Amino acid sequence: MFRGEDEHTIDDRGRVFLPTRYREGLGDRVLLVRGLDGQINLYTQSTWQAMAERVAQSNQPRSQIRNTSRLLFSASECEVDRQGRILIPSLLRRYADLGTDVIILGHDDHVELWSRERWQGICEGVVTQWRDNKDDIEKVAMLELTL
Repeated sequence: MFRGEDEHTIDDRGRVFLPTRYREGLGDRVLLVRGLDGQINLYTQSTWQAMAERVAQSNQPRSQIRNTSRLLFSASECEVDRQGRILIPSLLRRYADLGTDVIILGHDDHVELWSRERWQGICEGVVTQWRDNKDDIEKVAMLELTL
């Protein structure tokens, strides 16, 4: 299980350092996949394989499976180097609008790479929505979360 939030920088070659707690769970090779919210998701080999099998066995309409599989199978396999860095392909860096500063976020079964600006915007939006929407506050309260 991955959790936590870290800020790191991408070097001039497109490499980013992965915190030790994530490297231990991800292993020596990771799969980088476009996330649906403009981030890059990092999966272990086994998690990615399990997702691929679920897509292959799905009984959803063919067009939905095809589009999902296109995202899933466009994954870039990446080796974690001896210093704990991964090279993010330029195509994915452009997709996620990654500049120098990135947020590395643990999210249960995967790790996410975010543009710092995009992640800050999402966080601010969520906080504003919670403050402005009494229904959302009540739903969060039902989860018994202290936020």
